[in-house]
Amino acid sequence: MSKPLSRQRRLALAATVSATLLLPLAGCTTLAKMGVGPGISDPGTRTTAMRLTDINLGQAIRRDIYRDVPAARDARIEVTTFYQSVLLTGEVQSQDMKGRIGEIARGYEDVRAVHNELSIGPTLGFGTRSSDSLLESKANISLSTGSNIRSGQTNVVAVNGTLYLMGKLTQRETDRAIVRLQALDGVKRIVKIVDILPEQASDAPST
Repeated sequence: MSKPLSRQRRLALAATVSATLLLPLAGCTTLAKMGVGPGISDPGTRTTAMRLTDINLGQAIRRDIYRDVPAARDARIEVTTFYQSVLLTGEVQSQDMKGRIGEIARGYEDVRAVHNELSIGPTLGFGTRSSDSLLESKANISLSTGSNIRSGQTNVVAVNGTLYLMGKLTQRETDRAIVRLQALDGVKRIVKIVDILPEQASDAPST
């Protein structure tokens, strides 16, 4: 009798299937562009393969949380994956539940880091969640349209007025992003979950 596939093996198979399905749509997409080959010169480039990994990680972590922690169905838990960093937000009933959910997220080999920002207490009200949704949209639009910030390398999550900035940026880009986020109404706090990249020649100040 064959053994059931491990969690990591199931995730790898899912990513392979997804990549196979996308290749015909991409036409001339090369392996290097997908991050498999050596053609990626910018360490901040978020390739198609990286996006697929993030999607599959998020789905697998959510599934395992609700399977292994039945009480989580009565809580509000959001799982955000970006560059294989996992951000856990929402509200749960106890510190034990928060810790258990964090352990589940850390159980995947593809996860680089887990940022457990779950809070203990009642679920946020509809009005607060609606305000967060609007603020999150404004924040992501502001960064995507901002000059001197590379599009596609940031993601912002809003929870009760706190903005979590995720991504891979240079220090200058990070500083610019923070300035833009601070200018938005309703921001209480900004938390950086950013991998700092070396400055590129094109990003250096002119002399």
